[in-house]
Amino acid sequence: MSKNILITGASSGIGKAVALEFAKREAAKNHLILVARNQAKLDVVAEEVKALGASVSTFTADLGKKEDIAKLFTYLEKEVQSLDLVLNNAGLGYVKEAIALSDDEVEQIIDVNVIGMILVAKKAAAMMAKQGYGHIIFTSSLAGYIYLPTWSVYCASKWGITTFANVLRQEVAKHNIKITTVHPGPVQTEFFDPNKANVDLKKSEGSMPAIPVEDVSIAIYDIAYTGTERIFCPPKLKTAAEMFRLFPKFMAKMFAKLA
Repeated sequence: MSKNILITGASSGIGKAVALEFAKREAAKNHLILVARNQAKLDVVAEEVKALGASVSTFTADLGKKEDIAKLFTYLEKEVQSLDLVLNNAGLGYVKEAIALSDDEVEQIIDVNVIGMILVAKKAAAMMAKQGYGHIIFTSSLAGYIYLPTWSVYCASKWGITTFANVLRQEVAKHNIKITTVHPGPVQTEFFDPNKANVDLKKSEGSMPAIPVEDVSIAIYDIAYTGTERIFCPPKLKTAAEMFRLFPKFMAKMFAKLA
């Protein structure tokens, strides 16, 4: 029997890479449900997944809207009934000083990165509690452990979702549901497009080097269905996060230079 894997933000970036990773590694074992706002881009990813031999379906939804999340889970409860794995991945960010962010930009970040991810996790956990198993993986960020100038609201969203995931892990353990947070540094994805984070990594001298998106998708595949609570991509960022906790003022100055 194939495993049902829900991937949000699946039309590009980490979501797309994870979909292809699972299709490539376990095509016959997985049914992938890909979710994003852009149906045309979803269709392209779906065709790539099918070419690798995996079963796939798509659902168009803006996960910054509660009504779209409700429609998604109505569809899931009707069409697949069970969820084995969820990559809770949809996210966005605007990189500006806080006073330069528009109210709409602040609201968009919180709606997608916090409220949307919480509602997806809440509804997925409810389905998994009924079946008695499951695994929810949250795409957080290194920004869920540190803070950087010009990333204020994005950092707030990632700290918030990291904390939510940590508490949810305690609450759903009795239902045999596993919770993992993933904390990448900069990744070579469309996240840094001008209409999203608006950072050109190639022109950011002295910035932290961006890793290939496949590094993240492989790491996520490797911990799927395990009890791993959190991973950093690349792994050496775990040391940076721990140093930030122990020496916040010193590390804040160092990271501020990279921002």
